[in-house]
Amino acid sequence: MDNVVVLLSTYNGEKFLREQIDSVLNQKDVNVQIIVRDDGSSDATIDILNEYKQSGKIVFYTGENKRTAQSFMDLVYSSPDSDYYAFCDQDDYWLPDKLSIGVEKIKAETDDVPILYYGMPRIVDEKLNPLYEDPPVCETMTTFNSCLVNSKATGCTMVFNRKLCELLKSSHPDYVLMHDAWAHKVCLAMDGKVIFDPDVHILYRQHGGNVVGVPKNFMGKIKLYYSEFQKNDQMRSRCIQSLLDSYGNHMPYEKRRTAEIVANYRNDFRSKMKLFFNREIKTDYRKRNLLYKLAVLFGKF
Repeated sequence: MDNVVVLLSTYNGEKFLREQIDSVLNQKDVNVQIIVRDDGSSDATIDILNEYKQSGKIVFYTGENKRTAQSFMDLVYSSPDSDYYAFCDQDDYWLPDKLSIGVEKIKAETDDVPILYYGMPRIVDEKLNPLYEDPPVCETMTTFNSCLVNSKATGCTMVFNRKLCELLKSSHPDYVLMHDAWAHKVCLAMDGKVIFDPDVHILYRQHGGNVVGVPKNFMGKIKLYYSEFQKNDQMRSRCIQSLLDSYGNHMPYEKRRTAEIVANYRNDFRSKMKLFFNREIKTDYRKRNLLYKLAVLFGKF
């Protein structure tokens, strides 16, 4: 069976942690190794992790509170050699075929390029009951030009190959917005393959303690879009600059040139207009493109 290293970051996750770890251990048709980094928990999370460690089911270590993105990146840098890797949140529930499906999809591709698989999560409540009759639309972004606008690949659904993990380990960027968005961008920037699976293999639990959640209604979506637009530290273009700093010398020329347009728009009005009127950098979603154009126009991208 194929080996999969599961990278799990915890922070005050005592409520759902046992259920999540058990769902990972119950994955079929793969050999699973769980590596956990605790990000400074003050509840019973460490006690729970020690229980699983003593039974030989996980390996874990602790560190200062770096928050989600940097905690997961630390896990990447500390990860052992494996055939495949997967990010794991502390409060979800994985269906038994979650990893084997991801591995199967990746193995169907050539193995000499970085490959990232991600899927469609089912949004559930604390007791794993579906929150929507019809699941929310998942914005699929599998091209480099679309990931420059935004990366909507959900980290807890991801499985990726050794090639991509090696690329992620090769650089320590100054700025990473989120670990999953970074993996998504690096894969596409370096001529890798991104695979989207519309089927559900994970229950994505929503509760009062979520670090990152999904809006439950129309007003929630409006608030989310507004908050994205209001961000004024230009974090998305800063992330693209980090991408260029880390991998620019090895990126294909056209991708590097396009990324430079995004990263440089902050320098002067002419560069901003060049990006605003660029027709190549876009997604398949009109609302997403409109928000992106507005963010560029007002200097908030």
